[in-house]
Amino acid sequence: MDSATKYVEYIEGKEEKVLEFHFKVNENADPGIYPLYVNVMYSIGMGQSMEMIQGFDYFGITVARESDATFELLDVEKPEKVYPGQDFEIKVKLKNMGMEVAKNLLVKLETVQSVDDMTSILIDNSSDQQYTSIVKTNREVQYTFRLHVKEDAKTGSYPLTLKLSYYSGDAKDEKKQDFKFSIQVLRKNQAYIEVEGVDTPKSIEPGDEFTLKIRLKNVGDETARAFSLKIVPSEVQVQSEVTKIDLSAIQNLPIQGSQSISENLQSALNDIMKELAKQKVDAFLPVGEDNAKYVGELAPNEEIAIEFHLKASERLESGVYPLKVDIEYLSSPDDEKISDERVIGISVLGSEHLIISKVSTSPSRVLAGTNNVEVSLEVENIGSGSVRYVILKPLPEKPFELSETSEQLINLGSLKGGDSAKAVFRVNVDGDAKGGNYEIPVEIDYRDSSGDEKELRVNVPIIINEKPKVVVESVRFDKTPMQGEDVKIYVKLKNVGGEQAENVIIEGVVKADQPFALGKRTDYVGDLNPGKDGEGVLELSINRDAIPKDYTIQVRIRAVGDKESGDDNVYVFEDSIKVPVKENLKTKGNLGKAGILIGILAVLAVVITYMKRKR
Repeated sequence: MDSATKYVEYIEGKEEKVLEFHFKVNENADPGIYPLYVNVMYSIGMGQSMEMIQGFDYFGITVARESDATFELLDVEKPEKVYPGQDFEIKVKLKNMGMEVAKNLLVKLETVQSVDDMTSILIDNSSDQQYTSIVKTNREVQYTFRLHVKEDAKTGSYPLTLKLSYYSGDAKDEKKQDFKFSIQVLRKNQAYIEVEGVDTPKSIEPGDEFTLKIRLKNVGDETARAFSLKIVPSEVQVQSEVTKIDLSAIQNLPIQGSQSISENLQSALNDIMKELAKQKVDAFLPVGEDNAKYVGELAPNEEIAIEFHLKASERLESGVYPLKVDIEYLSSPDDEKISDERVIGISVLGSEHLIISKVSTSPSRVLAGTNNVEVSLEVENIGSGSVRYVILKPLPEKPFELSETSEQLINLGSLKGGDSAKAVFRVNVDGDAKGGNYEIPVEIDYRDSSGDEKELRVNVPIIINEKPKVVVESVRFDKTPMQGEDVKIYVKLKNVGGEQAENVIIEGVVKADQPFALGKRTDYVGDLNPGKDGEGVLELSINRDAIPKDYTIQVRIRAVGDKESGDDNVYVFEDSIKVPVKENLKTKGNLGKAGILIGILAVLAVVITYMKRKR
C-alpha cells in the first residue's frame, strides 16, 4: 500500500533496524500461501575496499479463514551470507493466528537439491524436524536448526523450505503449510550476479502480451563472462471449462424433500467436476524470440537490463504466478562456472465481464395490470477476473414499478470467472401498458480483482403480451323504450385490444330497484379479432309505472384469450348502456277512459242501493 523500497543510510555493527512495509490482501485471495520476494543491498568497508553485498530472499504469506488454526512466520533469524565450510544456525518464530488450537505440530526444514542431486547446504539430522503437541491461538513457538555449508559450495542463493503439518481443532484432515526463504553463499574473489529488480506493466490480464524487464548487477569482486539469462516456463494448475450438471428433474419426483436433494446433489457433483477438470499449463511463454539472452562480460558493480517479450496464458485467473529464471556465467579469475536459479512473482489481474442471462417471468405471459410479476435472472461473470460483494438493485421505470413484496437490494456474493448467481425481484405492471418489448434497468455494484469499487447498469428484457379488450361501441333499440313495453337492445361490441377475443358473450345486469326485467339476459357474439366488431341482443321489459327518464344498465362482457397464442385466460369487461324510457301516452289515455267508466259505475251502484233501501 506504500513504497516497496526502504532506504537506511548507515547501520553500526550489531545494530538492528526494523523496516515496515504495508500491504493489502486482495479480497478475492483464496486461502493459501503467497510468495513475497525481497532484495537487500548494502555496502561494507570504505574507499577502495568498499564491497557491495546483495541478498535475495523470499518467504510466504499465509492467507487463511479466520476460524481455522493457521501459522504465520513471524521471524527468520539467519546470517546475511555464509561461506563454504561454515557452520551456522537458523531460528524461526511461528505464531498461531487462527481461532482454533493447532495439534501435533511437526516442523521440518528441508533443502532444495540441485540438478545433480547434491545439495550444498547440509542440515543436522538431530534438528531437521521438531514437534509440539499443542499450540493455542495467538501463541508463539520458536525452533532452532543447525546447518553446514559444504566446502565445495558455489556462490549463489540456496532456497530452504520450512514445512508444517498439524491438525486444526478437532478436524480429522491434516493441514499443511510451507514457508520458503534462502541462504546466500558467497565464495570470496568471485563474480556474483544479483537480480536488482523486475519491471512489468501495472496491469496484466490473462492472454496479454507484455514486456518483462529484469535489472541485474554484478555485486561480486570479479568479472562475470559468458553470462546467460534463461526464462524457464513454470506450470501452474488452472480450471478447465466444465459443463454444469442439471438435476432439476429430480425435483418432480414424488419424494419428500426432492427439491433439497436435487439442489444439494447437483452442487456436490458440480464441485467434483470442477476439481477433476483442473489442468496444468505454462503460465508465461516467450513470444517471437528465444527464451535466453546473453551478455559477453559484466564487470564488478556493473548493471544491465534484459527484456523478454512474454505472453500470459489465457487460462490464468487473478493471482501471483511464479516465473523461474536460470542464471549462468563464468567467474574470473579461473572461469569457474556458476549457475543460479531465481523465482520472480508476476501479478495477473483478470478483467471481469458481468452479463444478464436466463431471464424468465412468473407468470410466463406478462399482461398489463398484472401485480407481483416475479422476474428471475442470472448474473454471469464471463470474464477472467473475480468480483466480490456483488449487490443488484432493480430500478424499474414506467410502465413498471417495484412491488411492495419485492427485495430492494439483492446480495449475490462473489463471482469468479465462469460463475453465475440467481436474482429474483417482483414488479407491478400498469393497467394501461401497451403490449411490446420493454427493459427494466438494474444496477450492479461490486469490487473488482484490484479491490476497486465499480458500478454497472444493465437492462433486463421483459415482454408485455397483448390481450383482448372488448368495449361497447354503440347501442340501438328496435323501437323507442316506453312504459309498459318490451324492447330489444342491439349492443355493438368492438375488440380494441391487441389479441383475438374468443367466445365473446354479453350479459345484461339489472339492479333490483330498477323498473325492468330482462327477457333475454345473455347473447353469444362469437370471436372478435383486434379492431373488429360484433353485435349482441338483449330483451328488456319496462314496467308500466316506470318513471320516464334515462336509466343506466350494466353490461358484463366475457371472452377467452387467443388459445393459438397460448393465452387461455378468461377476461371479464364491465361497461354500461343508457336506456331512455319515454312516457307511454297511449297507455295514459286508456287509463283516463277506464277511470270515467269506473266513476259512472260507482254512481249507479250508489243510486241502486239507495232505491232498494227506500222501498
